[in-house]
Amino acid sequence: MRVGLFAVYLAGISAVSGCSRDLASSGSPRLDASLLTTSHDVSITATVGRRGALGDTVTFRIANGGSAVAYMPRCGSLPLLLVQQFKDGVWTGGVQNFMCLAPAAPGPVSLGPGESIDVLRIFESGQYRMTMPVASDVALTNATQAVSNAFDAP
Repeated sequence: MRVGLFAVYLAGISAVSGCSRDLASSGSPRLDASLLTTSHDVSITATVGRRGALGDTVTFRIANGGSAVAYMPRCGSLPLLLVQQFKDGVWTGGVQNFMCLAPAAPGPVSLGPGESIDVLRIFESGQYRMTMPVASDVALTNATQAVSNAFDAP
């Protein structure tokens, strides 16, 4: 996976809003319900967008479908997303594939009921999914993993 300043730039311009919208995308996620896992009513949905010189742009919608605030570890101003790649029939990795900027605020990222955050990342060819710890308390003591749908970067 290639990490560049462009990916860091995209992370910095990711949209955060209570009623965020999907960004333009030409692809659709390959959804495998057996791989999609919510945590504390928070889901991650990946949508593959346009192909560029550095790879495929993927938008991750992190959405709180529950009635309580959810908390996620922070990576800069955004939640910490960990990437896994499907190789030889097994999901491997679970690592951060981008640089976290200095936190804009202390503590975890909070996501209120009905709110969502869109995060952009760039991927080279392969099959991937993202994971993210989510908790219902600010100390993150009961964090469990939310897992996105699998997606193919052509």
